[in-house]
Amino acid sequence: MRKTRDDLTISEALRDPLIAMVLRADGVKLEDFKQLLETAAGKREPRPTSVGKVIGALANRANLPAMPCFG
Repeated sequence: MRKTRDDLTISEALRDPLIAMVLRADGVKLEDFKQLLETAAGKREPRPTSVGKVIGALANRANLPAMPCFG
C-alpha cells in the first residue's frame, strides 16, 4: 500500500490516541490544541500541487516571472 501524504489532518490529530496522551501529560486541553492547529493552518500557505505551481510560487517569492527560461 502506498501512502500519499505524511501529515495528519487536524481532525486526525485530534483523534490520535498518542497525541491525546501527550496532551494529557502536558496538561494541555484538547480545545486549546485544536485552536493552535487551526490558527497555524490559517497562517500556512497552501501547498502547490504541480510543478508549474511550484515554479510560480518560487517566482512570486523571488519577484521573478513564472516562465522558466531555457537557452
